[in-house]
Amino acid sequence: MRRIGQTVRWWMDGAPGRQERKKYLRLYEQGEFEEAALALRDALTAAPTDPELMLQVANLSRFGLLPLEDALPLLRNVISKAPPALARQALIHLFNLLWERKGAETAMAWFPHLVRESEKSPRLLLRAAALANEAGHTAEAFDLLARVGRSDPSALTSMGYLDLILAASDAGVAELPQAPRARALAAHLARFEGRFADLVAGAAGDVAVVANGPSLQGLGLGSTIDSHPLVVRFNNHGSAPGSVDLGERTDIWFRPTEFTHVPMREAPAPQLIALTGCNIRNRYSNGLDVLEPYVQASLPVELVPTQLYKRLFAALDASPSAGLIGLAWTQDEIGRKLSPGQVFGYSLGHNTSAVSHYYGKRHTGSWPSRHNWQAEQAFFQSLMSEVISA
Repeated sequence: MRRIGQTVRWWMDGAPGRQERKKYLRLYEQGEFEEAALALRDALTAAPTDPELMLQVANLSRFGLLPLEDALPLLRNVISKAPPALARQALIHLFNLLWERKGAETAMAWFPHLVRESEKSPRLLLRAAALANEAGHTAEAFDLLARVGRSDPSALTSMGYLDLILAASDAGVAELPQAPRARALAAHLARFEGRFADLVAGAAGDVAVVANGPSLQGLGLGSTIDSHPLVVRFNNHGSAPGSVDLGERTDIWFRPTEFTHVPMREAPAPQLIALTGCNIRNRYSNGLDVLEPYVQASLPVELVPTQLYKRLFAALDASPSAGLIGLAWTQDEIGRKLSPGQVFGYSLGHNTSAVSHYYGKRHTGSWPSRHNWQAEQAFFQSLMSEVISA
């Protein structure tokens, strides 16, 4: 009844923002995501007290279409004033954003709201426990594990937060059957910690960083790329035996943990697989499951440092692409800006929130990209010793 009353009052007030919302939906369906985001923000200007609209606008920050600092007050407003179900959605979105972008300590400010007695979701309580564990609040984390264990033991014994599993097992606070798997995984990761830095140092900084954009097409630079002692590539790269434009070798392969969009490749295996994903050991609820196949296949893997992600989020106000992550990490290890002779295939200026361009093809998404390509292009240029076409 309350919802019906709100709707009636909205119509009686002239349905503020209705035309802007219709424009947003039309533009979104056409794939014009940046323009759609502007229309949605116009709708909120017309109806500034609508909590559902506030939450919808705040969600744009996930895709780099709204600055984080603009999203945070909207979410806090919804949490404090909206009906419980909507407030809970905003709370979850807020703490996930803060944990990813600002770190565990910042997100802990919302920890008491996450773990209220009224919260019954084992999934959310375990996520709060993983957050507390990373922030160093282990007592609170272990209390939540006990709480979940009493209400839903199966949720506790199937969770995949790697570092939370290890902490609870080492402290003896929970009987977790997945703990031996977690220890084996942690030991495997420890074997290759620092491998990226060692490989870059072993090449004396003579590294070719090769992205997947169309700028290499027809240039015949494959042999030039392969002449570098170390070659870094990303995701579904097109290098293959006999490739005149792209080259053949891959020494370091940046890729996501999952295999859905970036399948594993046949031999020859790279010297290192660098796994992208912000704070995999702590934030990934399925961390154990997605990392374990690399252990089972005895693959050399290293996780992208969380601190690098934090720096890139601050610079871009959006999720960084694998290509930019690899370029920034390489520069960090070399200790100087990269020359145009080391960097290939970056075509960031051609991409939009809807369309990404690759060697020999383009991809049009049905939802907006999580990357802010304009910000990425500017950051890319800041990493180079001289401005080059991107």
